[in-house]
Amino acid sequence: MIVVATGVLACACGSSDDLDDALVLVVSSDLAVGEERVLVSAIDADNRSLVTDQPVGLTFVAPDGSPSREVPGRFIWAVPDIRGLWVAESGFDLPGTWTFRIRTRDDQVIEGAPFSVAGEPRTVGVGERAPPSDSKTLPDTPLESLTTDPAPDARLYRTSVAQAVGSGQPSVIVFATPAFCTSRTCGPVLDVAKPLIGVYPEVNWIHVEVYENLDASSPDDLELTRAVIEWGLPNEPWIFVVDGAGIVTHRFEGVLDRIELEAAVNRVTS
Repeated sequence: MIVVATGVLACACGSSDDLDDALVLVVSSDLAVGEERVLVSAIDADNRSLVTDQPVGLTFVAPDGSPSREVPGRFIWAVPDIRGLWVAESGFDLPGTWTFRIRTRDDQVIEGAPFSVAGEPRTVGVGERAPPSDSKTLPDTPLESLTTDPAPDARLYRTSVAQAVGSGQPSVIVFATPAFCTSRTCGPVLDVAKPLIGVYPEVNWIHVEVYENLDASSPDDLELTRAVIEWGLPNEPWIFVVDGAGIVTHRFEGVLDRIELEAAVNRVTS
């Protein structure tokens, strides 16, 4: 079973004073050289989330010791009203082990744990052609075999990934498994996407379950879908935005909010 990296617990609350003894870490698992979206968490010794809903400043330091410019870290919910993360956009010009620091609103500076930046991403990257995966759809496959979403929207299962990325229209592809997602973020990610289906009818909206055999008697018996393998996903959930030419324009690992997703969709529909 693949496990999302954002496995922090408890409530997103408190103040910057709580961060004195926190472990502050990048939880994005597939960062590579180039412009990247970075998720940052803070946890205490009991693995409880100490992420506050206040914005922070983030400075990333390259393997050669050169710091980046400070970028804003915006709070988003990972699981609504339970735990959150900071999200930031930053450029990485060197592969290797990076470090970072957080500056809080009251100018407290906290050193973060080292993290890795690869030369190339493992998953499909921005600017690459979207793999034309032959994902299952209605009506050939029953809805209960297509999703573990407890409140599924049938519009997410009418078009295969291959049909979507070859259609000449923009697409949003959500890889998530609400029933088996160990981080509990797959359901919330789907809940961000579903309200936008009617807002952007010109977009192909697709949900791909991470696992093939949803009726497995044990989680240990679950088998990855071919699309997950073809897209190189190391964990879940992921959302990809693809333009009308079939090129990936945005990729979101883990959690996101409507602000991020709608901004990405606006770019491929304008």
